[in-house]
Amino acid sequence: PFQDGTDTERMVKKREAANDPHAIRGVAGRCLKEGNFIEGFKYMNQAAKGGNMDAHYQLARVYIDGKGVEQDMKKAFYHWEEAAIGGHHIARFSLGLMEGNLGRHERQVKHLIIAANQGWGAAVEQLKMCYEEGHVSKDEFAAALRAYQR
Repeated sequence: PFQDGTDTERMVKKREAANDPHAIRGVAGRCLKEGNFIEGFKYMNQAAKGGNMDAHYQLARVYIDGKGVEQDMKKAFYHWEEAAIGGHHIARFSLGLMEGNLGRHERQVKHLIIAANQGWGAAVEQLKMCYEEGHVSKDEFAAALRAYQR
């Protein structure tokens, strides 16, 4: 346990100096929260290069919003894919939504099934809509629902 905020701050600085992607992701988040998008983007990139999947997910959001960078869907997709491959369920879900928006329903369903298997309830709801629209079979939907419920 830490005695006060100074100990915590010292530990975080030490982790940042050691290039800990999680600590660097924290710095990026603070910068973005304060509206310092240029520094936040720089640190978020550093954390993503270090293997932090949430940093990849957040970079995708930055590219979609165009805050501090030019809006770029290709780069957003890249970072979502990296995060999804690394097990980030919200990135996987987001890919499913985007694929659906682009009319690529087979890819959409695959992403949503994986996100549901990872325990993301919103993916089950989207799969239900896909089932109602005829993009997913009853068996696929039932299997995803069972996996989600485990």
